[in-house]
Amino acid sequence: MLSFFRKNSFINSAMLLPYAFLLQILPILFYKSSNAFWPDAPWSGLTNAIMLIVLLFILAIFINRMVIENRLHRDIMLFPGVFFILYSAILPEFWTNSHILFANVFVVWSIYELFQIYKSNNPAVYIFNAALLVGIASVICPPCIFYLLMLLIGISNLKKTELVHIMQVMIGGIVPWFLLITYHVWRGHPEAIISMISTHVGFSLKQIISDHSTWYKYLSFALLVFFLLLMYNEFKKKKHIQAQKKIDILFVALIFSILVAVFHLPSSPVNLLFAAPFVGIFVGLLFSHFKNTQWPEMIHMLLFFGIIIFQIIVFVKIG
Repeated sequence: MLSFFRKNSFINSAMLLPYAFLLQILPILFYKSSNAFWPDAPWSGLTNAIMLIVLLFILAIFINRMVIENRLHRDIMLFPGVFFILYSAILPEFWTNSHILFANVFVVWSIYELFQIYKSNNPAVYIFNAALLVGIASVICPPCIFYLLMLLIGISNLKKTELVHIMQVMIGGIVPWFLLITYHVWRGHPEAIISMISTHVGFSLKQIISDHSTWYKYLSFALLVFFLLLMYNEFKKKKHIQAQKKIDILFVALIFSILVAVFHLPSSPVNLLFAAPFVGIFVGLLFSHFKNTQWPEMIHMLLFFGIIIFQIIVFVKIG
């Protein structure tokens, strides 16, 4: 199955949609999908689940495009998008339609814009766009505002940082909040902003250590991130300078996604979705480094069917 995604073509990319569907079909049929995008929306749970699949597909396409256009790997393949979808289906907390995935769209888009400033004579537009997209993501998930610091680090890595760049990042990040505050003040509900921030920004150790199963999920994620950090030099090996700098930025983004997850309320394993795009990219790049194609194919099949079997076990217990 994995070998089908070794080539970049329209058909291969389109197959990411049924791939996402196969991993989400059981949650669609048996799991109660919460409408996290818009709590008061009139659409049904089925429509909500379809939105999740489409969103996963769009993000996977966008991630693959970013990896390919920026030559983060010598081969043109679709593994990063595949493992992003796979990671997004690994925990029961991920099986609902989460606003975190929606915020991730703007975060990935922001990094895509940031990458465009390399050797650009006029980076102002890209910097402002990147900050604006982070600002939009922070309106959806307020802790995403931390990604503005990631942008500043990324700018300093790709170009010489100037005062005007810092101002462009600050202005771009503030604009969505200015519009949101203006809207609520116009409606006569300025307290809604304070309520939104206090509800979604904070740190709750009690929620994080709620039970043993939650601890196991956090520990597994920590081990995965630690392993990816150990493979840092492997990801940069035999890459040109431009690709090395951009891989550095993606590692910084991975670290900041953990920071965002820690300070996003309510604290639960669903917050690990913030790291999904970056985990998908690095795991996909790692699998593409295997010289023996049978090993990655075998491991992928075990993961794919392991997730489906796990879903069946969960639904049997619920039923």
